[in-house]
Amino acid sequence: MPSTFRTFSVASSYYFRNYYRSRSFYLMLVISLLVSALLTYFSLKYVNKLDLIVPPKLLAALGNTGKAEIFGYFWAFVLLDLPVFASVFFGSTAISSEIENKTAFHIFPLPIGRVTLLTAKYVAAVAVTLITVAIYLIFQAAVFEYLFPGPLILGYYQSIGLLVIFVFSITAFTFLISSIFNRNTYAYITVFLIYLLVFNAYEIIVEFLYKVTPYYLLNVAADAMEKVYLNISTNPFSTASSTFAPATVGTIYTSIGVMVVYAIVSFTAALIIFDRKEVK
Repeated sequence: MPSTFRTFSVASSYYFRNYYRSRSFYLMLVISLLVSALLTYFSLKYVNKLDLIVPPKLLAALGNTGKAEIFGYFWAFVLLDLPVFASVFFGSTAISSEIENKTAFHIFPLPIGRVTLLTAKYVAAVAVTLITVAIYLIFQAAVFEYLFPGPLILGYYQSIGLLVIFVFSITAFTFLISSIFNRNTYAYITVFLIYLLVFNAYEIIVEFLYKVTPYYLLNVAADAMEKVYLNISTNPFSTASSTFAPATVGTIYTSIGVMVVYAIVSFTAALIIFDRKEVK
């Protein structure tokens, strides 16, 4: 057991260094800083001009004390996509790159179990993804402290908790896609197509035709990160009840359950495929 743990620690540290020294990591840092700056400017400019962008009905329902929830919803709206892009950069090439670049010829013969190897890479990918999105969260906390002095609202902490689980889920999903292909480009495109196109198209079709919200989709579960502020949906076909109050505990727990299932099933499937992978 000690040797296995030490091997895992060495491997995860190695992959973590590779990730944070990569161009993808610096690209995600730039993206995170850019969107943080844009949301900071937006918040400072419109904190006293919400009537220009928010329906009067919403403002009247929330009152002056609801400004933090409104801006929290705006910040979370962008936060939904940051982990997706980060996980695509760090997870989509996790296995396919080893095959495409022929590095698997050197890695597979090593006296390290493939399960240990892939788990170490997964933990490293999750870690660097969390680092990139943490910058955005720090900016949000600083802006909220400036605009709304005092303790941060509960939704902020709930959103962080859901974000961490979502990062584990979307990273596991990208690892699964990466295990299927032998080329990085195919893995990149497939993750984007499935998450941003197929999932969203399926959600719209199901809600429009059958008047049912597909809570079992990963993108729908991730929406809880913004609904902890305001439980409203931007999808015109959504059948979920929209209220100005935060999402209920049941909704949050359902989202957590869905994301945990995606993480476990996706990573388990990735391990099985990776363990049977052959280098040709």
